[in-house]
Amino acid sequence: MLVTAVEKRKGEGYAVFVEGEYALMLNEETLLTEKIRAGVEVTPQRLDELQKKAELRRTRERALYLLEKKSYAKEELTQKLARTSCRETAETVAARMEELGLLNDEDYARRFADHLWRFKGYGAGRIRQEMSRKGLDRELISRELERLGEENTEEDVAQKLCALIDRKYLRFLDDPKGRNKTIQALQRLGYAYEDIRRALQYYDHSEEEDYAD
Repeated sequence: MLVTAVEKRKGEGYAVFVEGEYALMLNEETLLTEKIRAGVEVTPQRLDELQKKAELRRTRERALYLLEKKSYAKEELTQKLARTSCRETAETVAARMEELGLLNDEDYARRFADHLWRFKGYGAGRIRQEMSRKGLDRELISRELERLGEENTEEDVAQKLCALIDRKYLRFLDDPKGRNKTIQALQRLGYAYEDIRRALQYYDHSEEEDYAD
C-alpha cells in the first residue's frame, strides 16, 4: 500500500491518503518521526499502529486541556475521554495523568465531599450519590463520609438543616401537607429522617412558646 498524498489541514493536522483514499490524520511531529510522506509503502498493520499513536496523542492533549479547566476523578476523566476515543486509550491516558500527579482521587474525594456538605448543603445520602456519579471508589466514599460524620456532630447537622429550612421551607411548616413536602425535600438532599425530625422539633418548640406568650 502506497501513501499517495499528505495534505495540511487546520491546526497541526495532516491528512494522510493511501492509494488515493483518506486514511488517517497525523500531526507534524508524528509525520517526521515516523517518516510518513508521499511515496512511502505502508502495511495495514503499520497504519493501525499509526492510528493508535495518533489517537493516544490526541487523547493526551485533550486530557491536559480538560485538567487545566477543572479537577476530575480518575474514572470521571476516563469516561469523558472515552467519548472521543476508545475506552482502552482513555484508561491509558488517565493512568498516565495519575502517574504525573495531575489526578488524585483521594484528594479529589475530600475536596468534593467538603464542597457538597459546606456549599451545596447536601446530607450524607446525597453526598454518597454525587460521589458515586464521579466514579469514585466505594471504600473511598465511605471513608470520606465517615470523616464528615466524625467532624460534624448531630448538633452540626441540625444547624445545617435549620439553616436550609429557614432559607427555603419555613413557610411550608404551617400545615401537615407542607411539612411532609419539606421532609421529602430534605430527604432528597440526602438527610436521614431522624436528623430531619430532630431539626423540626426546634420549630415545634418555637410554636409552643409563641402560643404560650
